[in-house]
Amino acid sequence: MTEAITSMPQFTEKTRRALVMAGDRSYSVVKESGAYLISEDPDEEGDLNREYWDIAVYLLSNRKRSDVVIKTLQKRNKKLKEYQQLDYETLRDIKDLAFSYIDTVKKYDSPDEEELIRHIPYFEKGGILYLTCISEGDRYSYAHLTEGTVEFSAEETDTSGMRTVPPELPIHQDRGTTSYIVGLPRTDLLKAAQLLSPGDLYTRIRDHLYRYLDAEERDYELFVYYALYSWYFPKCSTTPYLRFLGDTGKGKSRFLKVISDICFYHIRASGASSLSGIMRFKEKWMGTLLIDESDLKGDQSDPLVKYLNLGFEKDNPFLLTDKGDLSKIHIFDPFGPKLIAMRQPFRDSATEGRCLSFSPDETTREDIPPELPSRYTDEVAEIRALIARFTLEHWSEVSEDCMLSCNGMGIEGRLKQMARPLSVILTLFPDGQERFLQYLNARQKEIRRTRAESMEGGMFNYALSLAQGEEDLMGDPEFGKYYYEGRIQVVLPKMIAEGLKCSSRTVTRTLGGIDMELRQKRIQTAKGIKNVRALFVPSRKKWTEIMQRYYFDESGGEIPECPECMKGPEYHTRQSGISDSSSSSEPVLSAGEISGRSDEGAVDVPEDTSAGRDSSIQSEITTLQEFLSYHGLDPDLSVDEYVPVPTEHMVDLFCRCKGCGEPDRLSQLYWIPGRPYNQVCQKHYDEMKNLNEKEKKL
Repeated sequence: MTEAITSMPQFTEKTRRALVMAGDRSYSVVKESGAYLISEDPDEEGDLNREYWDIAVYLLSNRKRSDVVIKTLQKRNKKLKEYQQLDYETLRDIKDLAFSYIDTVKKYDSPDEEELIRHIPYFEKGGILYLTCISEGDRYSYAHLTEGTVEFSAEETDTSGMRTVPPELPIHQDRGTTSYIVGLPRTDLLKAAQLLSPGDLYTRIRDHLYRYLDAEERDYELFVYYALYSWYFPKCSTTPYLRFLGDTGKGKSRFLKVISDICFYHIRASGASSLSGIMRFKEKWMGTLLIDESDLKGDQSDPLVKYLNLGFEKDNPFLLTDKGDLSKIHIFDPFGPKLIAMRQPFRDSATEGRCLSFSPDETTREDIPPELPSRYTDEVAEIRALIARFTLEHWSEVSEDCMLSCNGMGIEGRLKQMARPLSVILTLFPDGQERFLQYLNARQKEIRRTRAESMEGGMFNYALSLAQGEEDLMGDPEFGKYYYEGRIQVVLPKMIAEGLKCSSRTVTRTLGGIDMELRQKRIQTAKGIKNVRALFVPSRKKWTEIMQRYYFDESGGEIPECPECMKGPEYHTRQSGISDSSSSSEPVLSAGEISGRSDEGAVDVPEDTSAGRDSSIQSEITTLQEFLSYHGLDPDLSVDEYVPVPTEHMVDLFCRCKGCGEPDRLSQLYWIPGRPYNQVCQKHYDEMKNLNEKEKKL
């Protein structure tokens, strides 16, 4: 096309310069090049004139005004070092050449000269999978099955009838060699690959991993399942991430490389790569994304964290505005398997919840080479070909409907959501369901063991040991008074703090985070009745949730019943909204509220002996201070600060005054906001007001 045009005598000098700038690239190639370069930094080592010309062609072909093109080039120009920057006249000349080129193409090129071609790495047509492969001479083709035999084709038509060719790996800008940054099956090896049974393929992959990695057998199982699943991930609507977490020198990069090398179309990126570069390359190949040494410390507002969170499920596009044209939106599909190596966990809990984590340890095995040997590349290529052959053969047999059920196994929801996608490939194994159930039970057991050893688990299990009498503080000079008839009556934050050598505030904040509550409770002791702020489990449902997450019994026994001293006042009746009338209670404190109150606030209250005595004592009360002292209310609180308790809080409240029977649920209660341990009924509120008014008059 270019030679025919450049030979025509009517071309002006500007047109000739524009065609020389285009070289042997077609109009569509230039437009595509400009689209990809527009949001990235200039190539300081490349030909800036041609790069800026590409951008100008891209913008002008999309009907952008000349001034917009110049501003875009100037903005990009400022990113260069001062001595590299082009002057304004040069930028304007580049823009004019681009305009001349577009005008010439429209005038002389026939409308059908540029055929629309799609570059798709893989697709399914008629139940047959087409995979991009590469030959030793860097020739690309689609591999697919025809009557059980692997065939190769340089191009295909997709389901819509559009011409489709495989994409190509990038060429290094200086050396001119192919950069093998995507793991593609080799054509010659795939053609000769034997179709292995599921069991034989599992053994082959497992032995390969064992040769270069040191892990427990259950972890090898996870790695094999994840690698095989990655070849079938388009069949699922959710995908977990495999994350390697550990400090420098623990071997997480070795795990990342060896496992990813057998995953589907692994795309290698590093923590230093730009987000746009990662997303664009992932969009081109739609394979397994690798992120090494990412060390993300941002929360959910970090762009890459958002990308990872959206990539857990299908149909969650990631949108970016074109920096050169704010009216244009680029759409990226973040869905797909991902392998991540990190030194620190994600700050965002949602991202953490999408990871199947493994923490490697330094190996003591002398048979594992410190560096990967030269034969490693050939070994990986052979295994990748075996997996590709297996995938082509069984592609139509796998679907999301093949996911195995986890119901009735006591498996927590997040583990179900992450593990079920892996189960699609287990349907190909004769004993697949048995393998899956064994794996899930083992993984759930490991998760519970790990959680039980966490800070939250450690505090809860210590509290449980106190409540069950396994830890005895009866002889303790400070806590022995909370025992009655040989049994502990309450579990206090300070007990746990003393036992675990931390602060009471840390205990209340941590246990509040797992939905335990800190409430006022009136207990019987050898010296009378005490009001104390103790830890409670609010309901039977919450007890089951906490125990499933943080309790671990090596023998696998049933979950024990909640000890009486840890049951909240509404433990048995909370689900129906009816409070237990035998216990007086205070409003529930949130995790944030209890974190700031670390003392137990025990208040000695004279034990009730008889109703007649109470009536006699109350008749002798003549001052407000006597009233407050007798009823155990805070003497420093002003009566004027009391306000009606909001209706939504009244269902769990009782009058705190000594000797007061349970009030009518429809009667009004009063409290001081922020100090909700002194609520009183209408009768006692009126008595307080009368005594207060009398004192004011005096």
